[in-house]
Amino acid sequence: MVLYHGPMAPRVDLPEEAPDLTATQLHNEVGVRLYDVLRFLFAGRATVIYDIFVRVDETTQVAPDLLIVHEAPHELRRVYRIPPDPVPDVTIEVLSPLNDRAFGRRKLEQKRALLGAIGVPVHLELDPDRGRITTWHNIGAELVPGPPSDRYDGDHLAGLRIELSPGQVRFWLPDGREYVDAADESARADRLAEALRAAGINPDSV
Repeated sequence: MVLYHGPMAPRVDLPEEAPDLTATQLHNEVGVRLYDVLRFLFAGRATVIYDIFVRVDETTQVAPDLLIVHEAPHELRRVYRIPPDPVPDVTIEVLSPLNDRAFGRRKLEQKRALLGAIGVPVHLELDPDRGRITTWHNIGAELVPGPPSDRYDGDHLAGLRIELSPGQVRFWLPDGREYVDAADESARADRLAEALRAAGINPDSV
């Protein structure tokens, strides 16, 4: 694990809530749906955290849209602190047109620099307005981008596949079904459990 070794910043009072300085309605909708499907897929295996500050050494912080951490305890947080919390395994950013402006671009570059410096192995950036996704890998404490694509079918999201076109993002579960929302998946699971019980099968034993 690579820890942040940049210049030591003086102790400052940092806010506890992550402001949506570059968010749009599409940005928020994609972020919330992605949070729902990842919580569904990683249930019991990893902690998925949405829209929270990642604070390093109590001096520096950034706010990626999503974190996936396999070793972090499940607890309510206002800030994700490193240390004592472990470095996230995956961070995800949902871009908006505001990231193309000077302020948004600068904030995005600061996020990449800090996440790379602390050793985040994989960082994903979804651009729903352009319909593309970029996977960044950590090489020498720096996030290095791969080629943009209109789909994600890598190994870092518990089998989730993502398809993008301008203005639309679709999620596909490992069994090939399209993910609609958490309520739909819960209703489907209930129907399956009822069918198993009707057949004399305990659904908890399947």
